[in-house]
Parts: sequence; C-alpha cells; structure tokens
Amino acid sequence: MRRLVVDLTSMARWLGPPVGLVRVQRHYGAAAAALKASEVAFTVFDPTERILRQVSPQMAAEIIAGDISCDMSFYPDPARIKMRFYDRGPNWTRQSLMAIIKARRILITEIGAFARRNPGSSFLRFLDWIENRLMKGNERRLIARDDGSRVRIVPLRTVAGNKYDLAPGDHLLLMNNDWAHTDIEVISRECRSAGAKLIVLLNDIIPIQFPDWYKPHDVRRFTDYVNLAIRLADRFILTSKRVTADVEEYAAKLGIHLPELKHVPLGCDSARKSKADGRLPDGLETGRYILFVSTIEPRKNHSLLMDVWRRLVLDGTVAHGGMKLVFVGRSGWMVDNVLAKLHSHPDYGTSLIHLDNVDDGTLSLLYRNSAFCVYPSLYEGYGLPPVEALAYGKALIASTGGAIAEVVGSSGLCLDPLDVEGWENAMREWITSPAARAPYEAKAAEFVARSWEQAGRETLEATLAPFADEARPSRD
Repeated sequence: MRRLVVDLTSMARWLGPPVGLVRVQRHYGAAAAALKASEVAFTVFDPTERILRQVSPQMAAEIIAGDISCDMSFYPDPARIKMRFYDRGPNWTRQSLMAIIKARRILITEIGAFARRNPGSSFLRFLDWIENRLMKGNERRLIARDDGSRVRIVPLRTVAGNKYDLAPGDHLLLMNNDWAHTDIEVISRECRSAGAKLIVLLNDIIPIQFPDWYKPHDVRRFTDYVNLAIRLADRFILTSKRVTADVEEYAAKLGIHLPELKHVPLGCDSARKSKADGRLPDGLETGRYILFVSTIEPRKNHSLLMDVWRRLVLDGTVAHGGMKLVFVGRSGWMVDNVLAKLHSHPDYGTSLIHLDNVDDGTLSLLYRNSAFCVYPSLYEGYGLPPVEALAYGKALIASTGGAIAEVVGSSGLCLDPLDVEGWENAMREWITSPAARAPYEAKAAEFVARSWEQAGRETLEATLAPFADEARPSRD
C-alpha cells in the first residue's frame, strides 16, 4: 500500500504571519492530516543526526496550525552551506557552546517546552513573564495572536520523535522552503535504500533565473538544491505552465534529464465567504485606498509603485480622489534600498502606508474594503495575492511577469512591470473614474478561484500517483 509522508521541517521553523509559501504548506499539510492515520505520516529533518524523525499527529496539527515554532538556530546548517567552526566538532562541544552564546534563546525554548507539556501549570504566568522579558520587541510581536494566545517556541526534541524509517510504498513529499532546511541528498539516499519515492513540490526557480534579487549564499544553496532535486527526485509537482517551461529550459541547458512532471495549480481562500469583523487600521477608509499585498523584496517591484505614486500626488490625482496606497507585508531580504526609499518617500506616513505583521483577519478586511488592488511584481511562479484580490471581487492591475498573466487571465488588467507610464496612466484613470475599473470589477465577480481543498486534494493525488514500477499488473 502506498503511504503519504509529508515533511514539515519548514513549517516547524516558521514564526509570524504566514507568507505565500507557508500558506501553501499549511493548506497541503491540513489536507494530508485529514487522511486516515494509516495512510499518512509526518516528519522533520534532524540536522545533527541527519535523519528524518517522526512527528505525531497531534504535533503535526499544532505545526500546521502555527501554534508552535521550533527554534533551530542551535543546530548545524542542514545543507552544509554555512558551516560554522563549532559545527565541525563533536555534538557535545557545539551544545556546550550554544548554552553560553545562545542562552537567552535556549531558555525561551525551554519555557515553551514546559508550557506545552504542562498547559494547566500555575507557574505559566510567571514563566510567561520571564519569556516576555527575555524576548526582543520584534519577537514578542511575532508570537502574539489576536485571540490573546501566543505561539510557543520550542526545541527540536519537543517536535521530533524517533527516527522515521521509510518503507517501500512511501511517497515522501518535500515542499517549497525545504531547500534551506533539509538535506535532499541524504533524504534521497534513504528513499532509494528503502524503496520509497521522493516527490518535490517546486514553486519556481527564480533565484536561479534572477540571482541579483537574492543573497549570494541563498542563490548557491537554492541552485545546489534544484540541481540535486532534478537528479534525485522521482517526480516534480509544479504550480504553473510558466514554471514548467522554466524548469524544462533550465534542465535542457544543463543537459539533465528531468524527473516526471505534474502540473497542479495553487488554491485560494474562499474570500467571499469570509466574515472578517473588526476595524480597518487607523487612517484607512472603505473604498479610499489601493492595496498591494506582498513581502517586501526587490522582485516585488515596490519601487515602481513609489515612483508612480509620487507622480500622482504631484499632479493632484491623489488629493482629488482622497486615496491612499497601502503596502501590506513583512520585510524580506536585500531590502535596505527599498526600505530606505520607502521611509524617505515624501508621502510615507500620509498617503503611502506600510503595514507589517498583519494577521489574517485584518488582511481580509483590507482586501474587502479596498478600492482596487495592484500587483507589479517583476516575476512570479504563480502569484497568490492577485488571485486573492480577484477572489474578493476586486478590480486588479497586475504585471505580466512570469506566470501572473497566466493565472490572472482576462480578469485583471496586466501591464509590463517596467512600464512606469502605463502604470501611472492606469492608476490615475482608476482613481479618478470608478467607472473605468467597473468592467474589471465585473470580471472579478465572475472569477472562480480554485479552493485550497481542491488544490490540496489534487496535489496529494499527484504525490501518491503510482510510478511504472509500482503499478499493479492488470488482470486479464
């Protein structure tokens, strides 16, 4: 019998509101958790022992829900790209050194481990006070939740059980961020030895295509992972036709034979059924702001919108329409120049707003009450925010970068991400004349988004689909 094995390493490490990749992982993890216990298993990668460890169903549910986060900063780099001098010695020397130089973070994880084991303990209020004093401001914001609860930061031993022994018929799924958090070479070797299959969900290969948008060591790490995955995986699951073409072109350039490919588009939250309550952030009024949802990083092209917005302020368009431009998203990597431009922008804090660390409820309110949405990204392997905007019935101006036009289709207005004049003219028209965007609102109202349930089901079906050497012989 084939069994699904889902690695949760990246999800277990995540802390804070989920970005696109983490949303994908959580939805697909939830789809896997809904299967019968005999049909699914969960794992995390132990970078010290370099093995997969079992994760209990209860622990998997907490990881998928984002209730806990595993602090792995005390452990060696799983891909061995950034090896520290103390990672090269015996494990006990590294642990001893960590107890000194990482004492604050270790104590936080121990408090988290105790809290999870003893949820009704009378000591928790005191320990929470200590944890609050130990944490920095940004850490406290990341663990806080709207309902008053907090994410517990725990050590690896809390999350991981015994070694997971792969078996014939196991189909192991690695998703998205695992290029940074696992060792695919070790995992592949275990799969081959056990007669199991390795399936990789690959969102894109953008760091290889556009290395200038990423840190050099991340480009090197990602490239090594993809090159290994092409050689070692039994199957790729790709999320768009554009990514499929990109992967095929890259493999042809290297002269490498690709594994089996399956195309499964991503899903989208059922936005129209959402019943988000609450108030908009201070200073925002319904129908009086334009929304751009995205992690802040060079690829997302915030710079273009800042230039366009300044022009629209200077010509009186913004004042006439009473509009604001709202960036929603946490800071990513290599963003010093982008943030410097944002924070020094003449309109920052007045008509140009940045909201960080936004929870799902507030994000839903922001979508629902926006005038229209924009998404000028230079390149995407899919593009979840523009799909979400359409799912909320919002008129959308998006770019033609990568798979965006493929995903959006005729439901949105798609422009070249480098065409400043085109973006300026379109945004001016939509601000000054709501009737100009009405046809796109009508198209968005008819837009049918794939549910995450459907996308998750199809992804797991693609993961578990039999290979030629697993197919049962037909009965004549």
